[in-house]
Amino acid sequence: GRIKNKKEELTQLLIQSQNERLKNKNDFEKNKDEEVTDWDGDFSVPPGTDIVVNATSIGLFPDVDARVPLNIETLEPGMVVADVIPNPPRTRLVRDATERGCTVLDGLGMLVNQGVVGFRYWTGVDPDPEVMRAALHEVFGG
Repeated sequence: GRIKNKKEELTQLLIQSQNERLKNKNDFEKNKDEEVTDWDGDFSVPPGTDIVVNATSIGLFPDVDARVPLNIETLEPGMVVADVIPNPPRTRLVRDATERGCTVLDGLGMLVNQGVVGFRYWTGVDPDPEVMRAALHEVFGG
């Protein structure tokens, strides 16, 4: 029934996604503007950078005082700084980037949006993301 159809639909989406990633990988390799940099000590964000993302577990509960080895002085107003850590919502990086005037995306927002998509996909009901965020904020003690 419904579960089998969702499973088949999800399988097809994953296959399509993988095919797109392979295509995009070839396109990415053609673009020589990107740069991979070795990291030793506090990393200084190069001038002109638009987006900084912490996709590590640094700062995740219970190690809430952990610090991404980043030279915070190199964050500039107008940069977008995203931290995927949902707990706590206001990580040290989020607080530092906010103080530097960056546009900040916290991991709690990312978690809520993933939940909204998943809930809608499986139930067909559009949940209220503000209710979800408030509930998670309360759980995480944000």
